[in-house]
Amino acid sequence: MSVSNYCYNQVRSSSHIAELSPLCIRHFKENSHNIFEKRLQSPWTKRTTFQKRSAFQEELNLYGIVQFKKENFAEKRDTDDTTKKEEEKRKKPNFQELFKDPPQVKIMADGWPDKNIYDPARDKMFWWRNDPVLNQHHEHWHIVMPSGEHNGTSKDREGENFIYMHRHMLARYDANRWCLGMPLVDPLIDYVHPIPEAFYPPPFLSQSIDGRPDGVRVPFPARPPNQVFRDIVTMGDDNTETVFAVKDLTNILDEIEIWIDGKTDEVHPSKLNLTDDEATSLGGDIEVVLHNIGHNMLGYIMHPYTLHAVPSVLVGARAGTRDPLFWRWHRHIDNIYAKWQNLLGPRDFSDDMPPVTIREKDIILSFTDILLEVDKSGVNDTWVKYANEKFGGKYFDKDLSNHPMVTKTLQTKMKIRDYVWLEDGQDHEKIQYLYPRDWIWFVRAQNVSPKPVTLTFRIWIAPIDLIDKHAYWIEIDKFKRTLGPYEKTVVSQRCDHAVVIRKPAQKTTKQMDDTAITPWQKEKLDQFNFAQVAEKLFCDCGWPYNLIIPRGSKKGSTFKLFVYVSDGTNDLVRTDTQCVPDIKPFGYPFDRPFKDGSFYKTFQGMKNVAHTDITIKWVEDFPEV
Repeated sequence: MSVSNYCYNQVRSSSHIAELSPLCIRHFKENSHNIFEKRLQSPWTKRTTFQKRSAFQEELNLYGIVQFKKENFAEKRDTDDTTKKEEEKRKKPNFQELFKDPPQVKIMADGWPDKNIYDPARDKMFWWRNDPVLNQHHEHWHIVMPSGEHNGTSKDREGENFIYMHRHMLARYDANRWCLGMPLVDPLIDYVHPIPEAFYPPPFLSQSIDGRPDGVRVPFPARPPNQVFRDIVTMGDDNTETVFAVKDLTNILDEIEIWIDGKTDEVHPSKLNLTDDEATSLGGDIEVVLHNIGHNMLGYIMHPYTLHAVPSVLVGARAGTRDPLFWRWHRHIDNIYAKWQNLLGPRDFSDDMPPVTIREKDIILSFTDILLEVDKSGVNDTWVKYANEKFGGKYFDKDLSNHPMVTKTLQTKMKIRDYVWLEDGQDHEKIQYLYPRDWIWFVRAQNVSPKPVTLTFRIWIAPIDLIDKHAYWIEIDKFKRTLGPYEKTVVSQRCDHAVVIRKPAQKTTKQMDDTAITPWQKEKLDQFNFAQVAEKLFCDCGWPYNLIIPRGSKKGSTFKLFVYVSDGTNDLVRTDTQCVPDIKPFGYPFDRPFKDGSFYKTFQGMKNVAHTDITIKWVEDFPEV
């Protein structure tokens, strides 16, 4: 019996790929045009077929099948096939019929499964992952920072930016989990065993599918617990099936880690030299190969070997952050990149210590609504004049911790709004979302040189228990200021002008909803090519203002607040609200591991650095401005 006949007979009597023998699973992969023969022609990778014909023949021998003919589903399976119609019918397997999808769980009238199966109210982070503006941010970023080349050019430092943007999201997600007493995100490093957590998408969430009539949208499928990575099949532009194999995903991971370890192979012929300049090439390689293929496998995990299946939220950027698996996969991706950063070793800051002094007591926070009560005109200069009168001058060296205008506790609250699913079916739903109490940063700084200095103030926070882990620090803002010779002054910055957030700050529900990429907006964007759309929306990207800081806890959560004053003459940090990236490595100064694994040792003795403990507290209410 031929291999094709042997496997075809198994398929006819089986309902799922998992029931087939390893031989036949391999046969399906071998005789479907494997994606890895043409896999991702990126600037960084050259891919070859993983499985050799001789190796496959050796496996056949183990099954007692000694004759292997180069045949596939395009050949006749039986000599009794007499008609051309039957031959054409058997030309390719109908994956959609051969491998049936597992049944979906029964949905109740409210659009959710029975609460014993899945109850979103028991998901402590449901409100955060499902924040509409968070999901809009992720979708916008992937539009304005497409990977690879478009019209012969690629986005500057896109691969490095990809890693940093997702690390930025992960750090915030884990900080909120920490505030709730939850464990940190567990990286999805196991491609073999069942994944215990389930995901059921919100009932009003829908997607358009290629080939469906205009305007017809379908729900995103759920993922019951204990699903496993499986090979998936897709239809290419040339109407040939291509297979994404789990084994190949493992091989990709091995290749990248071997490359990071300083070795080379056919895929990565050039050795990494462990320099900052390699961040983009490494980040891009991780993104377009391991990250993208893994996302597709997870997105179709419920539909192995099923053509034209409806994907889950994990395929595409619009709704992926809603699924807890998104964060597990990205923690795995980030850990791979962090391995390379750890090999770079701690950073030496000796070349970036401008002649400026700041101290712990020089970091001052004030709520905007309280400042407005004492000095309404201060809004015009961000209370610089007021601050220099009350915090500077004769008070420059005073500890102001107990000053009535100063706080060491930032506040957040949960609000409720009527949310319209603008990108879906226009349904209305009451949702909860986080909102911060506006505050102003004040930093007292002294130029200790006889010349003017241009400085960049970099502000970060981290949960107090995680300060020794460089990947868990959260960037809040960075801004330039110039100090005159020997000047002692107080600089200020509004939190709603932070460089990380989308401008203007989305404080009203209208501002939040205006950023949705609605179907009618997509029609307009479709008039442009991919590169033009990326440029058109470039400065529309940015972190949601309502999520600028973690929620904290009811009793208050302790964070370390860190200010690093770097040399402002060798970066491109903005001086106002313009959209300008930093030419330093993304995440600087937290882009490298700490000296001896210690945050304190790394920055010890640096006069241009200060840090203090603050509290973030989740309260019932506060004044809004």
